[in-house]
Amino acid sequence: MEDVSKYIPGISIGNSFGGTQDSLIKRGFGGADDGSILRNGVRMPIGRNFDPATTERVEVLKGPASLFYGMQEPGGVINVITKQPRKKWGASVDTSWASLGGGFGNIDVGGPLAPGLAFRLIGGFKNENYWRNFGANKQKLVAPSLSYTHGPLSAEVSYQWTDYHNVLDRGAVFYNGSPISGRKHRLDEHWAADYGTRHLLAGSINYRLTAHDKLRLSSGWNEDNYHDRQADPSSYNPTTGLLTRRFRSNAGTVRDNSYVSLDFISNHHFLGMTHDFVTGGDYENRRITQGDFLTGKNTGGFNPYSPVYGMITPSAPVDNNLSGYHTRINSASWYLKDSIHLGHGITIAPGVRYQWFHYSYGGRYPFVKMTDASYTKALPFIGIVYQPTKHFSLFGDYSQSFNPNQISAGSLLSGPYKPTSGRQFEVGARYQNALLTADVALYNIHKKNVLQAAGLTADNAILQRLSGLVASKGIEAEITGHLTRHWNILANYAFTYARTIKDTPQTAGKLVYNVAKHTGGGFLTYQTTMPWHQSAFRIGAGARYVGRRPGDIRNTFWLPGYATVDMFASWKLRKIYHHTASLQVNAENIANKAYFTSTAGTANRVSWGQGRTIRVSVGVEL
Repeated sequence: MEDVSKYIPGISIGNSFGGTQDSLIKRGFGGADDGSILRNGVRMPIGRNFDPATTERVEVLKGPASLFYGMQEPGGVINVITKQPRKKWGASVDTSWASLGGGFGNIDVGGPLAPGLAFRLIGGFKNENYWRNFGANKQKLVAPSLSYTHGPLSAEVSYQWTDYHNVLDRGAVFYNGSPISGRKHRLDEHWAADYGTRHLLAGSINYRLTAHDKLRLSSGWNEDNYHDRQADPSSYNPTTGLLTRRFRSNAGTVRDNSYVSLDFISNHHFLGMTHDFVTGGDYENRRITQGDFLTGKNTGGFNPYSPVYGMITPSAPVDNNLSGYHTRINSASWYLKDSIHLGHGITIAPGVRYQWFHYSYGGRYPFVKMTDASYTKALPFIGIVYQPTKHFSLFGDYSQSFNPNQISAGSLLSGPYKPTSGRQFEVGARYQNALLTADVALYNIHKKNVLQAAGLTADNAILQRLSGLVASKGIEAEITGHLTRHWNILANYAFTYARTIKDTPQTAGKLVYNVAKHTGGGFLTYQTTMPWHQSAFRIGAGARYVGRRPGDIRNTFWLPGYATVDMFASWKLRKIYHHTASLQVNAENIANKAYFTSTAGTANRVSWGQGRTIRVSVGVEL
């Protein structure tokens, strides 16, 4: 997901738990466990949620998203749309090799089984070396799907099974504002990883009542059986130059989400105005059940400049204070929205969501219930669009958000529990013609009771606390499209000023960690056709800049700004023995820039950005 969002303005990388979880900060808010990563509209558990084998496209909706996607951050949501069953018989095979060693391969087959009935089956296997001095990321995947259409009825169902084993790399340790060693040698152990199995099931039914009205039933369920082993740095001694580490392990956690929604969608002309009307309700159940959490003793003597591995072993006693945590979130809501086209280029879109949720949280051995309460709130929304000309439009909107603060397993909350709520104002403009689209948006967000990482406990667990009021304001600008027949451009810039307004004296006025004030990038692509086998050739290069940003809630250390350059070239041949073949070469971080992507809110866990990687991909459509 970091690669997908690299050239989208206003998105930063948050605490990715050693590179094992999607953690994207939108307009200054969000993280790995905020529920903003969706799959076909259904909230996903934390972990990695983008796979090129099954993904058709990724939609990013920033701004007032909570009205349509449940309890969300005000910054926006990211929806991964999966590949649909094939309407015509076909198959494809593709494989990719990385300069690191290893790679992945996928097979995709499908077609109509009967009139109105189609299927698709995708299988994938991955075994690719990690970019640092040891480790490998492994995955097996099977994803079948079915679709049925008959008259006014259409239905789809899909399933995905994934078995994963990923490197868990805590990255660098900072001391006096700088890393204590370079990126060549990892500071953990060969066995540091997260592993498990994941099940994803989703379905939808659409029934057209009339030419202007339809019903839509959507549902989904996902479950992640998760385990990990960590070799966490505890402290650094600058006199001896040695690092103290500790074994920690989540011996087993089950995360599952269930979701169902029913919508009535209508389009009618009434009193001289056109109405696009949506009303419905949804129900969601989220459960996290953690088993034993293991914590080993502190073991010193590790030299980060000349590491000797194997000094700590992956075994430890059960930590009663960090084990047995249970989270239960039940939510239900009703929503209503009407886009009213008044004429003269004016559209007004009022709406409201009435939200209820119950949050239950507790843990430890013996079990202690820490939170068990229900909350309700009405969330109004309004948007206005004015289009004075064919190509130019202005817009403005106001929205609110309201959702539970979800305490991560293996973390401790300091102080009483409260849900988080926010509001957002936004204005902007768009210019769009047949070739180019240009957008600019200005926003202002205030959010109360924001969950923040406030350092580590004596047991090396992340200490979390609620900040009183956090604000974010900024501007985003983007241009995409065709400069000429052969040249395409993508360019963007974002200014994000996110800071804590009301909190303790040590943190009030400080910037939100992991959020850079200045980010931007651009990509230029050249494409042309060739006479041989009706082939198409594309080549492109781009750069991404991320500015300096704080590494913790108190701004005691900073991650330096960086810029990386990516390049690619692809060649598609459409008539090779009656098949289509493709060849693509991607070069990421071509200058091999050393940089840091994010922190976990502590100087002991700072993630390195990936070094130079060359990837060669070959595909054949059968």
